[in-house]
Amino acid sequence: MRSKTSKILIIGAILFALSTSAISFGTSNVNAQSEEAKPGYEVSIARDANSQQTISDGASFISGFDTTYDIKGGTLDLSKGRDLILSAIIEDFDNSTTIGYIKPGKVSPEGTANTTGLANPFVTVEQINEKIKSVLDPAIDSALSGSGVQFTIGPVTHEIKCTFGGYLEDFGCFKVEGFKLE
Repeated sequence: MRSKTSKILIIGAILFALSTSAISFGTSNVNAQSEEAKPGYEVSIARDANSQQTISDGASFISGFDTTYDIKGGTLDLSKGRDLILSAIIEDFDNSTTIGYIKPGKVSPEGTANTTGLANPFVTVEQINEKIKSVLDPAIDSALSGSGVQFTIGPVTHEIKCTFGGYLEDFGCFKVEGFKLE
């Protein structure tokens, strides 16, 4: 009886050792292949801009506008491309036709005086760029943190949406959540 129990324990230990080494070999092999297949990084940025103009008595007025950026990439891609993502969006938005029409908020103060002494109700390009950075950085951090359990099939792709409109206080970016258990 004792030799039968010893044989079962020895066979069990051998099977456990073989299964553990097979699993660790498979895992390291998969990681090595994925790193070799993709040495650089790739992030996609899509832009959707909408504006509304009103023409009245021979004059044209911008009545509303917004720009949405949709950023997609893997965890390592977003991490490696963070600075380029920020600069690409800031540069693109700086070149938009609506950049000079952004106000601080819906209930704005008198504005800032310029060299002519007149109040300027619009924010500066520097304020806009700083606001974009202050809302996009935390959204990228959120995508990189990977909190919770997320079920995916295939490579993990994170999505971040940013919406910039006519009021600086409404600028915002957020990580688009998928099916996730927390």
